[in-house]
Amino acid sequence: MSYRALADETRPRWRMLCAACLLLLIAAGAKSAAAQTLTVEDLLAAGHRLSSSLLASALETAAAAAKAEGADALDDPTLADNYQFYRDPGTFSGHAVMVSQAFPLWGKRDLRRAAALSELDAARGHEQAARDDLDERIKVAFARLTMANQAIAVNHEVAALSHGMREAAKARYGAGRGDQPAILQAITEETAAKEEIVRLEGERAVAWSLLLALTAQAPGAPIPASVEARPLPDAGPDIENLLDKARAHNPALMASGAEVSAAERRSTLADKAWYPDLTVGAGPLIQTNNRSPGFTAAIGINIPLGWGREASDQKAAEAQLGAARERQDAVLYDIQAALGEAIARLDAARRTATLIDDDAQPEMTTMLRSATAAYSQGTGSFAATIDAMHHLHDLRIKRLQIDLDEQIALAAIERLIGGKL
Repeated sequence: MSYRALADETRPRWRMLCAACLLLLIAAGAKSAAAQTLTVEDLLAAGHRLSSSLLASALETAAAAAKAEGADALDDPTLADNYQFYRDPGTFSGHAVMVSQAFPLWGKRDLRRAAALSELDAARGHEQAARDDLDERIKVAFARLTMANQAIAVNHEVAALSHGMREAAKARYGAGRGDQPAILQAITEETAAKEEIVRLEGERAVAWSLLLALTAQAPGAPIPASVEARPLPDAGPDIENLLDKARAHNPALMASGAEVSAAERRSTLADKAWYPDLTVGAGPLIQTNNRSPGFTAAIGINIPLGWGREASDQKAAEAQLGAARERQDAVLYDIQAALGEAIARLDAARRTATLIDDDAQPEMTTMLRSATAAYSQGTGSFAATIDAMHHLHDLRIKRLQIDLDEQIALAAIERLIGGKL
C-alpha cells in the first residue's frame, strides 16, 4: 500500500476516534465537577494526533524515506535488437539481441544515497519543527484561555464587592447618613465589572475556538469548566545554556545542517560527472541464413565532453551548497536573536511579578479590606473605598497579564531549544 493510500485510509479513523475521546473528556469536564481538569498536555497530545499540518509533514518525511530507499539503484537496463542483412547468402545476416546495463563508477551511487539520506534527515527536522510550531501556538492559546478565566474570576469578585458597596450605600442613605451619588457610583462600578466579564468571555471563546482549530476539533465544543494553568519554571534561563541546547536540538537548525550535508554530496557528485561510467552488454546472435546462433558481448564507457551540461551542473551545485550554508548561519542567528528577546521578556516579567507579589498587592489588599470595613460601619469614605478597589483590580489584572507574558516567552523559548525548559 502506498503512503498516500495509507494516509487516506487511516486519517478519518484516527480523527474520528481521537476527536470523540477528546470531546468526551471536554464535555465531561463541563458537566461534572468531579471530572478531570483540562491541561495543556491534553491539548498538545490531541494536536499531535489530529493536526493536518503535522500529518502532511509526516507524509513528506515518508516520501523522502521512500526516495532514499532507491537512491543508489541502477538505471533500468536497455534491450536492443541490431539487425544486419546481406544479399550474399555466404555472408552473415541476423539479429544481434543485446541487454546492456550502465554501472556508475567512482562512488557515484554511494554519493546519491548519502545525499538522499541527508535530505531525509532534513525532512525529519522540518517535521519536528512543524510540531514545535504547533506546540507553541497551542501553549500560547491555552495561556490566553487561562488568563481570561482568571480575569473573569477577578471581575466577578469586583462585581460582588460593588454590589455590596451599593447595598451599604443604600443603607447609609436610608439612615440619612449617605447620598444618592454614592449609590449611582456603586451601580456604575458593578455594571462596568459585568461588562468586562462579557468582554473577557468573548476573549475566552476566541482562545477556545483557536484551540479547537489547532487540535483539529469540530467547532462548538463547550468550553471546559476547569482548566489548569501551566506551571512556570522557578529559575531564570541562561542564554548560553539555551544556545547550546538549541544547537543540539533545534529541529530547524538540524534540518538546515542536513541540507548542507546533502548539498555537499550533490556538489561532489556534480564534480564526478566528468568521470566516465561503464556500460556492459551481452545477448544472443541469431542468424537468419540457417546457421547456428552465436553470442555477442560489448563493453563501453561514456565520454564526458565539455559541451556545457557538466560545467553548468557543477556551478549550480556549488551555488546551492553556498546557499545552504548561508541559510544555516541565518537560522542560527535568528535563533540567537529570538532567544535573547524571549529571555529579556521573561526576565522583565519575573521581576515585575516579584514587585507586585511581595509589595504592592498585599498592601493594596489590606487597604481595600480596611476601607470596605470602615464604610460598612458608617465611618469610611465611599470615594476612598472605590479608589482602593480600582487600584487593586487594575493590579490583579496586570499581574495576570504578566503571567501571560511569561507563558508566551516560555513557549517561544521551548520552540527555539527544541524541548522543555
